[in-house]
Amino acid sequence: MAYSFADGSRFLLGTVLGSSVNITAASNANPTVLTATNTFTAGDEILVSSGWDDLTDTVYKPSAFSGSSITLGGSSPIDTTDTNFYPTGSGTGTAQKVTTWVEIGQVLNINSSGGDPKFVNIEPLARRNAIQVPVGFNPQSIQLDIGYDPTLAGYQALVAAARTLQKRAFKFVLSGGQTGYGYGYIAVSEMPKLAKGSPNTVSASIALLGKFVGYQ
Repeated sequence: MAYSFADGSRFLLGTVLGSSVNITAASNANPTVLTATNTFTAGDEILVSSGWDDLTDTVYKPSAFSGSSITLGGSSPIDTTDTNFYPTGSGTGTAQKVTTWVEIGQVLNINSSGGDPKFVNIEPLARRNAIQVPVGFNPQSIQLDIGYDPTLAGYQALVAAARTLQKRAFKFVLSGGQTGYGYGYIAVSEMPKLAKGSPNTVSASIALLGKFVGYQ
């Protein structure tokens, strides 16, 4: 059991990706193993694009690289044993290393929204009580309130991605050492919020395309 706190956390934006490597196979296992030309080394963080919708558009920190095998294990193992969600033979795609991270400085507050379960209401005529069936999850996004300073490299990287509708990797490092990853579209409100007695701030959002994955 361990508790973590936002105090002392760091936030980073992935601005450069390495060459795309073909994933030629993906196992139905726990943890799943990807087969690819192994150009990666221990500690690499990789963006995976896969034919499996529940695996794609997500940044992972693999637990092992061996030969042509990439194991998505560790403290958050990726279980792809359910062939209803991960059809056999359909997990091929590409992998890219996130080669450059730029720190997003002066983050004053962080919030997340969405990601909650989504249900469909069903009302059979023979039942007086309607029932709810889970069908997935709502879209998820992360919002940052940032102290306004247009000279900061992190702010400039956010604005550049937002203006060109680019997708970016995102990482936070909690003070206890835990890391979390996301990948999605960036949006920045470039007009600062001004209030007497308070620091000037801007808001930035990351709309996640894939899953958020956290590691200890």
